[in-house]
Amino acid sequence: MNLTLRELGTSLSRNKSMTISLVVTMTVSLLLAGLGLLIQAQADRTEEYFGNQLQLQVSLCTGTSKAPTCIGGAATDAQKEAVEEALRDNPEVESFEVRTAEQNFERAKERIGDSDTGRKQLEVVGVEDFADSYFVTLVNPQEYDGVLSQVSGMDGVNSVLSLEDLLKPLFVALEKLQWASIGTALLLILAAILQVSNTIRMTAHARRREISIMRYVGASSWHIQLPFILESLVAAVVSAALASAGIAAFMGFVVYGFLRENLQITTWVRWQEALGVMGLTSLLAVALALLPTLLLTRRYLKV
Repeated sequence: MNLTLRELGTSLSRNKSMTISLVVTMTVSLLLAGLGLLIQAQADRTEEYFGNQLQLQVSLCTGTSKAPTCIGGAATDAQKEAVEEALRDNPEVESFEVRTAEQNFERAKERIGDSDTGRKQLEVVGVEDFADSYFVTLVNPQEYDGVLSQVSGMDGVNSVLSLEDLLKPLFVALEKLQWASIGTALLLILAAILQVSNTIRMTAHARRREISIMRYVGASSWHIQLPFILESLVAAVVSAALASAGIAAFMGFVVYGFLRENLQITTWVRWQEALGVMGLTSLLAVALALLPTLLLTRRYLKV
């Protein structure tokens, strides 16, 4: 064991620049892969938060609404009944959920009440500033023009929002960021594999005399491969630790330090998802190091 550790130390010292280069490449590739997984988790949370079937939000008039359909002030009971009847009779509507102004106010407190900015916003508004609303589930999420044209002009209706149109830019941006991160990570993973191959080839050439002597004295194949495997494993562990530190920094400074405080448009990824991503990237680091090493040592060392 001591001999193996001495061989490992000698190999790391001899290939210092190659090892550092490998660690840097693997760290960046793992970090980008981890960010891609976090972005995917964020997209899933956003879709779950808004509901992938709630396509329209019909907001009724309040006492301060400025829309032409709100000239009479807050929506009356008769106007509410007319809107509900129109939604029930429209063939494009599968169902709808009624939310009162009080419920919308409570949901706003749940969404933004955890941040300083959100609490300041809630200090200057009250229940009277929130409207009764209907969240409409459609038979076909892509077909809502009929509902939109029918309901938007009714008395007592302040606005009709398509949540699909509202969220589409966000999902497109998340998807592009995810694929950009994963695509770049795959290129860097390929570069890391090539670096592992090059490192093993150069090390095997530099130690060809030692390896020949070990074969001559009857050393096992595993004993000859072990220093190379340990060297790759050290690079993997260091890379995984650095990538995890980068993910933790992203969560601390970007997600918790900025997004959760200033952009309360959705629920953001939490440390639970980040820890899961760190575990996956660590497993990926070990696989990236060990699998190519096991295959390539058999080729270059002829064991």
